[in-house]
Amino acid sequence: MAGVTEHCDFPVQAQTKAKVGAFGRPVLSKILALKPGLVLADAVLHKNIADELRNAGIKVIAFTPESVSDIFFIMNEIARFCGVEAAVRPVIDLLKKRAERLNRKPGHKRPRVFRLMNADPLMTPGPGSFQYDALQTAGAQLMVFQTKDPYIEVLPEQILEFDPEVVLFCGVAKGQPPPPKCKGCIAEKLICRRTVDDIRSKEWEQITAFRENRVYPVSCHTICRPGPRLIDGMEKLHHRFFKLFMQ
Repeated sequence: MAGVTEHCDFPVQAQTKAKVGAFGRPVLSKILALKPGLVLADAVLHKNIADELRNAGIKVIAFTPESVSDIFFIMNEIARFCGVEAAVRPVIDLLKKRAERLNRKPGHKRPRVFRLMNADPLMTPGPGSFQYDALQTAGAQLMVFQTKDPYIEVLPEQILEFDPEVVLFCGVAKGQPPPPKCKGCIAEKLICRRTVDDIRSKEWEQITAFRENRVYPVSCHTICRPGPRLIDGMEKLHHRFFKLFMQ
């Protein structure tokens, strides 16, 4: 591994590698200076810089997974390119089995869950995102949309009608130290530092999740990043849903 973005923190060795800018704004010159043999990129977010890297003769694997199974496919593609497919296959197979095990567990209620990504405007994962698939696999009943968009802006009245029993938001628990601001981050209000009080409002208080104190912060690595830790996050959420709504 030659370099990473400021947001790359797993495995721990990644934190010591050269930084090429923020995940949302990588710097082309810094990437080129590392002379990489392979660059991993997001097919949508990094389209322009990926094209420039390809024009410079650098191999780029660009992807935007729409499901958990897409993530496993991408892992295999990376391993194949690096010539370690046989060594990595058992690791990927184990991750697959853990995800499949969640899908097969019957016998408990699927709670109505709303995943709040942004509050202004109100944004949530849509059916075209791996987050939507991961939450469903973990046991959540999500809002139904007539679109395959990966991220969807919703209206307050839609949330009130859905009446989620659980709300998962980007942020931290009350009293928990806020994470440091990533280098290159230009946001004025960091959603990763929000607490439940920051999103509480008269409208939110009308829904079951707020009335019954089932509003939980989730860190980025729990459900937002398409890697091995996603399966850990899915298992934790599945366990939480089961404990809350055991029947």
